[in-house]
Amino acid sequence: MMTAGLDRQVDAARVEQPKQDGTPVVVYFGTGRSRGKAAIADIFAGLHQWRLWVSLASLDVKQRYRRAVLGPFWITISMSILVLTLGTVYAGLFKQDVHSFLPYVAAGFIVWNFCTGTINESTLAFVQADGLIKQGGLPLSLHIFRTIFRNFIINAHNLAVMVLLYIWQPTLLNWHLVLLVPGLLLMLANFAWLSIVIGVFCTRFRDLPPIIANILQILFFVTPVMYRPETLPQHLSWFVNLNPFYYLMEVVRNPLLGNAPPPAAYLVLVFCAIGGSLLTFWFFGRTRQRIAYWL
Repeated sequence: MMTAGLDRQVDAARVEQPKQDGTPVVVYFGTGRSRGKAAIADIFAGLHQWRLWVSLASLDVKQRYRRAVLGPFWITISMSILVLTLGTVYAGLFKQDVHSFLPYVAAGFIVWNFCTGTINESTLAFVQADGLIKQGGLPLSLHIFRTIFRNFIINAHNLAVMVLLYIWQPTLLNWHLVLLVPGLLLMLANFAWLSIVIGVFCTRFRDLPPIIANILQILFFVTPVMYRPETLPQHLSWFVNLNPFYYLMEVVRNPLLGNAPPPAAYLVLVFCAIGGSLLTFWFFGRTRQRIAYWL
């Protein structure tokens, strides 16, 4: 590992030419480029190797459901039963129309499961890839992209639930579904920087993954997954307005339900993506060289 580290710094070495007066040769070993530029280069190298993390993520899914007859569709069946049961109960509890509340709950669960699955597995993204990281040669961000795409594949199977709902209610399917593309891109952009930060922190502090899992469980009840934001009393509306998961859900859930997301949700997510990425470039640049030693 030390050899690999030194090899990466070979291009950064600068050797002064020997002088004629017999002055000793001085060799400088520096980082060659700033930490921020190294972090940016790592992330772009990870994106460039998309074929590798797509293959690794697909292999992860195949290994997870090896010898299972239905594979990831067991999650779809579980999701269908959950939506049908909780949607019916909560529609009566909140005095909502079941006809419109069931699709709302289904889309909410699909988006929420993608969010929590990605964040929870990002806590162990570097730890589970310790063998590949210690061998060197691969950008560290590749393991983050692998985690995000693995959850994307698994949760994409849940869209089968929406297909059944579209058959039941064809009016939900309209041109607003096209807005699912920018919504997903914004969601993935925010997942990328957030997963890197969480992955680094959880590699250094191994008590953090269960803490994050518990926080996500609490956020499930305050995020409008099982209730509509307009039913919340005015004095509690800050639970929604200050909740970034609400905006993540709005840009994906609304197109699935045939509605246009509020423009404010796009603005918030663009701001979070830009600000979070800049923060991550700085943070990842300062910590990426230590990740292998924390494993």
